[in-house]
Amino acid sequence: MNQYPDIFDFRPWDLTLLKRYQPVFPKLDKTCHLCALGPCKPIPPSPSLIRGGREGSSKCGIDEMGFKAREGLLSAVIGASGHTSHAVRLLDDLILKFGKDCPINVGQHTTVPTPITTLITGCKPKNIGEARDILNYIEGQLNHLLSSVSFGAEASPEDFVSKMFHAGMLDNLAIEITDISQMSAMNMPKGESNSPIITIGLETVDTSKPVILIIGHNSSVAHEIIHLVEDRGLKDKIEVCGLCCAALDGARHSHGFKIIGNQAAQLDVIQSGIADVVILDTQCIRADVVAEAKKVHSIVIATAQETALGLEDLTDIAIENASEHILKNGAGIMLDKRKAAEAAVNIAVRSQEPAPAGFKQGLGVRNQERSGETEKRGNGAIHSPIPPFSHSPIHGCLRIGRGLIRDSEIRGIAPSIVMGEIPGIVGIFGCPTPPNPPFNKEGEGGVKKLAQEFLNRGYIVSTGGCASMDIAKGDLFKNNPDSFDSKNLINLGSCVSASHLIGACIKIAQIMCHRKLENNYKEIADYIINRVGAAVILWGGFTQKAFSSALGMARLGIPVIFGPRFKNYGLHLLGGNGEWLVKDARLGDMVSTGPVPQNLLCFAERIEDALPLIAKLCMRANDTSEGRKAKLTSYIEFYKKLKGQLPPDIALFIRTHYDIPEGMEAEVHTFLKEKNWQPTVISDPTILNM
Repeated sequence: MNQYPDIFDFRPWDLTLLKRYQPVFPKLDKTCHLCALGPCKPIPPSPSLIRGGREGSSKCGIDEMGFKAREGLLSAVIGASGHTSHAVRLLDDLILKFGKDCPINVGQHTTVPTPITTLITGCKPKNIGEARDILNYIEGQLNHLLSSVSFGAEASPEDFVSKMFHAGMLDNLAIEITDISQMSAMNMPKGESNSPIITIGLETVDTSKPVILIIGHNSSVAHEIIHLVEDRGLKDKIEVCGLCCAALDGARHSHGFKIIGNQAAQLDVIQSGIADVVILDTQCIRADVVAEAKKVHSIVIATAQETALGLEDLTDIAIENASEHILKNGAGIMLDKRKAAEAAVNIAVRSQEPAPAGFKQGLGVRNQERSGETEKRGNGAIHSPIPPFSHSPIHGCLRIGRGLIRDSEIRGIAPSIVMGEIPGIVGIFGCPTPPNPPFNKEGEGGVKKLAQEFLNRGYIVSTGGCASMDIAKGDLFKNNPDSFDSKNLINLGSCVSASHLIGACIKIAQIMCHRKLENNYKEIADYIINRVGAAVILWGGFTQKAFSSALGMARLGIPVIFGPRFKNYGLHLLGGNGEWLVKDARLGDMVSTGPVPQNLLCFAERIEDALPLIAKLCMRANDTSEGRKAKLTSYIEFYKKLKGQLPPDIALFIRTHYDIPEGMEAEVHTFLKEKNWQPTVISDPTILNM
């Protein structure tokens, strides 16, 4: 295996997965606009013959399935490029501030701080300069993957899926490097349990003070602003707050940072007019943010090349002149994060003063509004306007993102996970958009209900990114510990912290199978898909970044369930109805294990549909009978609540009579007899070298 694997290095493993899981391309569009020879309607996979030729045609010869697979690869590359670009920009900022030799430091509690990186590349980066070098490899691979989308290149649906997997694996690598590097350089929490609990929501922001609102993902700009405010003694005079992952990471290195909510609230928060200065970094930025900010006299400073938004670049202009330009025109770009922070703080301080003649009229308007409110409420009173949001506003209690999972935690739960005594690990991530479907009658998000159900049943529930803020609507984080163990709820951090859940699965496999980690991807993936009961759900809205992250999880053997907005997008990988064979590593025999896990990528229409699906996808071929009982209990009870009967496929998951849950024996035995069920053996499963 190459130290830096190329596209074909994992192709045999991908094709092994595709023998089990049928690729389905649900995209509705059947017209290709990729090149100037089109538009074309590619030939269906099994074309009908009509008079004069076949139904449908394409200039390049690709058929409909190949066309849809190519579209899926394009989405995967876009998503992986988004996370990689974020990683590159962030590490360049960190190297500029802290130097290439800034050590990778995640505390004394882990021997492998970068399990994904080490598994894929064999490297254990010692500093952020070495981590930055790995990103060069990712960029090169993404270039080759993108070339496969071009006219006259790849045509095979199976190879398109393999390349999607590769893009997803690169995405997982990029997000791990991102979070480990920022945790190390900015001294964010390093896997400690009992993370502080903070109140989040718009009402936490004191708008009697100047407000700096940060939107996006690159935590370096939040870091600069927070420390500049502290250094100038302005901590009690300026409110620094944020949306989306910028807020989650801002709170990880300063508990004074206010989290307003997730990406779904962006338009409402901008239109509320609470922000004197809006800082934009990169990703998850609304296209109309500048126009909407101007309507409420908020000043905008963009800080990333990816979100220039038609603004003038002021990076190389002296800070005083740049600030004056922004004040006059209401917006500008400053790529230097330190200068952008200085401009934001200077403008926020000046917003307390009357606007000078000739400057942006909005500054004076905002001062009059603030002065009037202060007079009405009394000096120092908190003014937090709650506008009539188009959806339920985020508010509640959230734990600070803790980052990685400690080695001691992995050693403690690994045997119970592999044997099935802890029913599974459930990861909840995703990008909600308004309205955030579905809400129950109390107005709470569906993901909170999902988290509560699995916590009650002894699963480990981990979350991060915008989904963590939906779960925070209430007291779940207050009422559940955050160590990585049964019945515990863990907030890992921003969306890039999903890498730590993947890393935990990798370390469980390494500890239990006693194999090396370096360049051992296929063996570890084989162990995970057969023994590590983990599943991830991505609910709400959907981005290409989430899609590429999911593909990387699937290649590693971790099933992913998408919310209803994904059903006509990208790729599903669904188990067939044939025999589910594994090789028994003890005896060398081929053994049928049942469909565990049944799917690698699928979707659910409602949270109620997702509950039994997650329980089912946490089953593994290596489950002990006690472990399988616990998982079947959840599956049967969820399904009965939804449909009022036993699951029709329950016979596929019962290997011996010892798998049948207590209290259900009579009903299940009757059902098995009707299905002519026969017991089978519990093997030592592998799908390698079959």
